[in-house]
Amino acid sequence: MDQVQAKQVPPGQRYIPRFIIYAEFGIPKVDIGKYKLKVEGLVERRLELNYEDLKKLVDLEYVSDFHCVTGWSVADVRWRGVSLRKIMDMAGVKNDARWLFTISLDGYTTTTSIEDARDPRAMIVIEINGKPLTIEQGFPARIFIPHLYGWKGAKWIERLVFIDHYVDGYWEERGYHERGNVWEEERFKGSSGRHLRRRVAGFT
Repeated sequence: MDQVQAKQVPPGQRYIPRFIIYAEFGIPKVDIGKYKLKVEGLVERRLELNYEDLKKLVDLEYVSDFHCVTGWSVADVRWRGVSLRKIMDMAGVKNDARWLFTISLDGYTTTTSIEDARDPRAMIVIEINGKPLTIEQGFPARIFIPHLYGWKGAKWIERLVFIDHYVDGYWEERGYHERGNVWEEERFKGSSGRHLRRRVAGFT
């Protein structure tokens, strides 16, 4: 499995010893026996994966820092889970897909470019630091992409919807950047005011 170690400090970030837990809509209740991660939209094959399916598909583990857009970071976190690229290949994501719209059990949403979703380190996480996710950390599964700010890493993920146009998620609607690259310090949308507020019919 890959080993990735972040060495540089991104602009505007400071390190703290542990995660600050955010739950904008409160921490949802999870019935793991009924849980399904659905993969849909511009795909050849719609998928429904339960928690045991995800555990069997684990193919990626590495160490990387976590960066929150509010300016704090946690160093040397060990992440383990299923590569997003593997899930995309299983579903047969179509060539005209340009964005991944993620919907969580609590109603949270966020949007990720297809290039970032295909990054070899992009992961559906089921373990942090050698232990299964806690409910506060997003159990049963969350997204992590090392070079993006944490708000792109939705917790409690329920649906991955591949689409051909940009759609604001929860924080993007409130002025956060479409992409959210940590190293480019893409915290907020540019002064051009490019607020694309279209919705995905039937998905929101």
